[in-house]
Amino acid sequence: MNTFNPLRRLLLRTSALAASMIALPLAHANPLPAESLYRLSVPLKDSQGRQFDWRALAGRPLLVTMFYGDCNAACPIIIENLRRTVDQVKPAPGRLAVLMVSLDPLYDTPDSLAQLASSHKLDPAIFRLAVAANETHTRAMAGALQIKYRAVTNGEINHTTRVCLLDANGKLLASSTQLSPLPDPAFVAQIRLALK
Repeated sequence: MNTFNPLRRLLLRTSALAASMIALPLAHANPLPAESLYRLSVPLKDSQGRQFDWRALAGRPLLVTMFYGDCNAACPIIIENLRRTVDQVKPAPGRLAVLMVSLDPLYDTPDSLAQLASSHKLDPAIFRLAVAANETHTRAMAGALQIKYRAVTNGEINHTTRVCLLDANGKLLASSTQLSPLPDPAFVAQIRLALK
């Protein structure tokens, strides 16, 4: 036979209240969709030396690609294309972000990325150049973005070019593989649609 124990009842009520307080924020949190690329955690360091996870950019449309600083072929074209694309779209302040992640975590540093951003006159309010802590994180991000790359003996990196447009939750909306300094009209239209 159970006897009434006021202390036990108080502990049970306190436990139930604490459990409901913990569950409340989780019940209202918007879980990421199954196809969200933000399910992948990639710790990065940007050109200002700030550490962040790329998932911190969630909440607004994001253009994301990969490149490397010493590239003299495709990467300068990708950078120019992105700069012109943003100029053409003319996003309202804070509405669009561009993340460019290095394929070369061994040699690209925050300082070298800052110099690259400055030489290309990239708006720091929109563009964020970053490098992963190691090759494993770099490969994981490249895999998620469907960018293939490999280092060759002369220090260059052969890689595919792909710019991805993600929605606020990290879902892939569109991509462009166009290698031209001029914006891809179909891709620009998709970005404008995402910003509505």
